[in-house]
Amino acid sequence: MSLLINQILQEYDVIKHFSTNIKIYESPFPIKEITNLEDLRFWAKEEKGHKLFTFDEIAKAMPRRKPMASLTVELLNEFQVLRKYKLSILATTITERQADNAILDPAIIDGYFIKPNWANPKVVDYADYLEPLMDGFKDIPTTSIKYDTWDSAPFTKHGKQKRPQFSDKEESDLWDLTHGVSAKELGLHSQQVARLWRKKIKEVLEREHHKSP
Repeated sequence: MSLLINQILQEYDVIKHFSTNIKIYESPFPIKEITNLEDLRFWAKEEKGHKLFTFDEIAKAMPRRKPMASLTVELLNEFQVLRKYKLSILATTITERQADNAILDPAIIDGYFIKPNWANPKVVDYADYLEPLMDGFKDIPTTSIKYDTWDSAPFTKHGKQKRPQFSDKEESDLWDLTHGVSAKELGLHSQQVARLWRKKIKEVLEREHHKSP
């Protein structure tokens, strides 16, 4: 359901940039994989325009059984700050009873979807906190985005390696390309990637040449 919403927003050109902690195999448009708060913060600041992060299984990062855990507190603070960078967050959980109460506050979320009958996944109800609106949807189609249904959807405070802050987009793209991010996820064509590599190799060779006696 969450990936279908991504797809609809992209098709109608409502949002141009997407990311998620879901493991995506194939998508008709780029979806960046982000599994930690550091990378989410950096992406929100650097990527211009409206953005959407789909936070799968948010209750694992913000569990009710660990109230006010460090990641929970930091996420609650960041959710308000990241909105300034035109970032929207679409979160999912198996049941709201597993998630920290704080994220269910209308001050944090604008509305929610719920599947009233798991035996019929094509029916979804929606409640809007910004307007007095309750609505229902039937015959919900499946998404064409291919994803790993068995992935644990991890999300941590820190990434495996602290990412430098780049003021230059090309430097940022090169860092991502050398740290496991695909050209497709970055929205780059093969010719653009080749040009980046040639430019960087040329800079390194010229710099090393000037160092030579």
